[in-house]
Amino acid sequence: MNRPTDADRPDADRPDAEGPLRVALTGDVDIYAAETLKAELLRQLQRAQVLELDLAEVSLIDTAGMQILVLLKRTAEREGRELRLSQHSATAAEAIQFLGLGPFFGDPLPIQPQWT
Repeated sequence: MNRPTDADRPDADRPDAEGPLRVALTGDVDIYAAETLKAELLRQLQRAQVLELDLAEVSLIDTAGMQILVLLKRTAEREGRELRLSQHSATAAEAIQFLGLGPFFGDPLPIQPQWT
């Protein structure tokens, strides 16, 4: 099962530590992991003013996974927090691009050769 992990952050237990709380997502971000992943990521969002999700190791993301990211973004905005997506894997970037969600997330997407 996919489980987010704090990415090399010695001060991750301090909710207002300087800089974003960085969480790496790995493996499949899909309907099978959705319930657990949603609860964990919402908990992580409450820990810091800025939550950065590292998507480098995401091997699959389906619409349930994208719904979680949209929920996190909306929740962050509503609560005056910030959600950032970074290090997009090709799979994650392609899903965001395919669904037209690049502007919604506001994060730069890597340009893949097959898109040009």
